[in-house]
Amino acid sequence: MHGTPSEWLIAGVVVTLAFFALVAYIVKVLQSTNVLPRVLIALGTLFGVLPAILYALYQAAWIGA
Repeated sequence: MHGTPSEWLIAGVVVTLAFFALVAYIVKVLQSTNVLPRVLIALGTLFGVLPAILYALYQAAWIGA
């Protein structure tokens, strides 16, 4: 599966934006006075989605080089 560097870059940007939108949605849903659940879910989501973000950015850098 090969693509142009701009396709991989756009894929990385889309994944990153989707990650931030997901975290924002989770924080909005959990608008309680207790901050700990929001922090735990945000960190769990970060570690769950981070490999996909890093892989997309690695592919964009590798193809662009």
